[in-house]
Amino acid sequence: MDSGASSHMSTTDGILLSHLPSSHSFITVGNGHTIPITCRGESILPTAASNFVLSNVLVVPSLVRNLLSARQFTRDNNCSIEFDALGFSVKDILTNRMMLCYNSAGDLYTLPTAPPAPQAHLAISTDLWHHRLGHPGSSAIDVLRNNNFIHCNKAPNTICHSCQLGKHVCLPFSYSRSSTSRPFELIHCDVWTSPVASVAGTQYYLVLLDDFTHFCWTFPLVRKSEVATHIASFCNLAQNQFNLAVKTFQADNGTHISTDPATPTARWDRKATKTSIPSSCPLTTNGGTCRS
Repeated sequence: MDSGASSHMSTTDGILLSHLPSSHSFITVGNGHTIPITCRGESILPTAASNFVLSNVLVVPSLVRNLLSARQFTRDNNCSIEFDALGFSVKDILTNRMMLCYNSAGDLYTLPTAPPAPQAHLAISTDLWHHRLGHPGSSAIDVLRNNNFIHCNKAPNTICHSCQLGKHVCLPFSYSRSSTSRPFELIHCDVWTSPVASVAGTQYYLVLLDDFTHFCWTFPLVRKSEVATHIASFCNLAQNQFNLAVKTFQADNGTHISTDPATPTARWDRKATKTSIPSSCPLTTNGGTCRS
């Protein structure tokens, strides 16, 4: 512990938690000579009671001993230091609670060296940091490694499956010449399956999109077999409320529209790959509800 040092100083950078370039290139010692500084950083002083913060630790390899600046130590840890003939004590400045007490032998106020904590040297690859940091790109990982923010001792050996699924580029949709001149002339329909059932027990959703107005209707379903009933009700809604008949339904030829020939609301024509509704509403291939 040195009351004359303006900053903490260490002979090695092994205690640093971060490495930063120093704003000064050298320090001046008591005899007027200068000693070079290699870098600076942050560290901690672990004790049985608590861990003390050590900020602005200068790495000076030519020093004989590590120095703790009393001034810097009290500022960083909001404490006071009392020196006596036996040693020194550190107290909390607000509660006056004893935080640290050492008896120092010899002519200097020294701190005993704490035994090194047991460490397990694990193989850390860039794949592990890739998952920890939220799947950044390889260029971002390289920047972090080059600036010593992360440390890796193992080369990557896998390709991230999640990134392949979540970051792939979708192919453009094919050009469509389809056009409509009035509402309900063409209705795009699709059935979406939710991975989790709702509180009411619905796990399927019928989506109907009007090609002319882009107005969308969504019907929650408990079973896929309810699709045909809702389509028939939708045709009645268009006729009764808007006095317009649905001319065409466009779907993806899914069997959930109606695969049962005996269903009264729809008839499946497998040769033409179309479904006919009683109001003469043929179904062709879908795509609008997916794009919307």
